[in-house]
Amino acid sequence: MPAAHLHRLDFGPEELPPTSPIDLRKAWQAAHVGAQVGLTMAPGDIDGVCFRNKRGEESKFMFADIDAACWAASIDRTYGLETTTGISVLFRLLALIEIMSQARWLQPFFSLSPKDGATLDQRLLAAAAQAPLSSTGSFDIQRFKQAMGLEASGPTAAIKKARAKKPRASA
Repeated sequence: MPAAHLHRLDFGPEELPPTSPIDLRKAWQAAHVGAQVGLTMAPGDIDGVCFRNKRGEESKFMFADIDAACWAASIDRTYGLETTTGISVLFRLLALIEIMSQARWLQPFFSLSPKDGATLDQRLLAAAAQAPLSSTGSFDIQRFKQAMGLEASGPTAAIKKARAKKPRASA
């Protein structure tokens, strides 16, 4: 079995730079199209990312499952995974998908349908573009809520308002 081809970075996921909501929307659309056509990483493409933080500790993230490989291939062809921008967009997209699947309080800010695809509220995209990532490449829930301008607990005016109407931005 050949050795994994890793993109090595001398910083941790928590040091990835912010991106723009437009880049995340473009990445979401690229991943959606990639999934429709069955895009995967080609031989010679990177198999994952190895971060080395300031303490010298390494964290490896492999694109092992079919979904992650598809998303990584899509972002690679859109931004290039050899760039910090490409890596930041990919990890923010993956963290956004993770938090959307786990945080029920986010449901008013997006909708998913087989016919129309994903509709993402601009506040959701803006928070995902700007909120810091953790050392595990995820979003911290409290910091994500702050990035969205939401209170730390309980239903807020923003959530009530979002529940009252469909998300505005389409991805």
